[in-house]
Amino acid sequence: MYDVLALIVATVIFGAPSPSPSPSSTPLPPQPPAPAGAAWTAREIAILRNWIDHALSAPTLRGAQIGLIATDTVRGNVLYTRNADQEFMPASNFKLLVGSAALQRLGTNFMYVTSLHAESAANAGIIRGNIYLHGGGDALLTAKDVADAAASLVSQGVKRIEGDLVTDPSRYDTQRYGYGWSWDDLPYYYAPAVSALELEDGTLHMTFAPAASVGTQAVLRVWPQSSAYTIDDELLTSPAGSKDTSDFARIWDQPRTIEVLGNYPITSKESGEVSPSVPDPESYAGDVLNRALAAHGITLTGSVRDGKMPANATLLWSHDSDKMPHLLADFWYPSDNLMGELFLKELGVAQAGEPGTDDNGRLLEQAYLRSIGVDPMTVTISDGSGLSQYDRITPRDLLEILQADWNGPNRQIVLAALPVSGVRGTLKDSYVGTPAERVVFAKTGSISHVRTISGFVQTKTHGPVTFSFLINQWMGEDQATGATDLAKVRAAIFAQFALR
Repeated sequence: MYDVLALIVATVIFGAPSPSPSPSSTPLPPQPPAPAGAAWTAREIAILRNWIDHALSAPTLRGAQIGLIATDTVRGNVLYTRNADQEFMPASNFKLLVGSAALQRLGTNFMYVTSLHAESAANAGIIRGNIYLHGGGDALLTAKDVADAAASLVSQGVKRIEGDLVTDPSRYDTQRYGYGWSWDDLPYYYAPAVSALELEDGTLHMTFAPAASVGTQAVLRVWPQSSAYTIDDELLTSPAGSKDTSDFARIWDQPRTIEVLGNYPITSKESGEVSPSVPDPESYAGDVLNRALAAHGITLTGSVRDGKMPANATLLWSHDSDKMPHLLADFWYPSDNLMGELFLKELGVAQAGEPGTDDNGRLLEQAYLRSIGVDPMTVTISDGSGLSQYDRITPRDLLEILQADWNGPNRQIVLAALPVSGVRGTLKDSYVGTPAERVVFAKTGSISHVRTISGFVQTKTHGPVTFSFLINQWMGEDQATGATDLAKVRAAIFAQFALR
């Protein structure tokens, strides 16, 4: 076995070609790690540690801060450790904390509820007074859902609303962004403004297409339409052979303006969908609802504005999100930052009532950590997503969170919500054609000079292994082959586990 593993490490680290699966084959769904297998012998652990040390000596990791801990999931004995108690920036591995805490404290039946209310019931097709769109924290509320609200009013015979459409995000506080977020991230989908009333994951949708002549504005297609934002199209059609430099910017003295800039080659096809963040989420949701009302023949005599719904308002329509197991998968598969922030604020509601705040969410997360045997003093919590530059956690702490998930009542929910190598989520294209394909169930993370991954890997004979592998100060991202080189190192390490 020693010689076989040596060949695998050489193949994976030094770049020999790997076999690819047949394009005609239909992959079976991954089998979750099972709590069965033989105990590790001292000799097997020694060999494993030797080869992991070898893998971590790869040139791409030169100068990086590396933390790695791996344990036998079932028996708990440590198989490998390096810097397991050092503090690291976790990037999106931090989502394991808020997701696991939310699963335990909010429960498997938890769901977000968005609702539409009125000051009085409709009479002869007329609602006299304001209507209120109340946000419940659902990041994945869509324009179609809002259109369904308008259709529901039509089915109730409503034709006219003599009042304002008031958007109510009061379930959470007014802190829009996580502490320690980078200002230059804010125009992008992964750093949206946080509100209890969101629409389309805090983004709008857009494509680019070249105009008919060089030097003129590229053609933008944008949806859903809304007056809550303004598009400043500075994207120019550029000559054939030029580089696509399309990008977004936020104009600080014009906060509702989304600037599209750069060059788009005249020979290019229409781009894939891109999603800049929306500066004012509740105005966005309210305006899209107002347009849906008009499209359904309902007249609103007033305006769209923010406010708070009265306690005795009449319910007109409500929309339930998916329940927690699906929410967790929607959160962890694509690594959705907005969902992480909304989970943190919802934990704040569970801790101290409305409005949900990050501070109260942190208190509940700290209580959760204590409940699973982790000292909260070893964790710095600044946000729910891991986007903050201030977040810190140790590899051992992340491993303990995963172990608590494994040993708790929600093991299968957690395994079903994690990305899987070569199958789904952020690991869908990872380790394909290597022994690590389809056996790594893990959460990834990536911000500037940080690459992290923590989860479970199924071995051939020893059952599952729980691991946390955190890298900070990684300069390989500045190299053309950096991402590929790091993927090879990870695949080599996971191969050690998978084949044993």
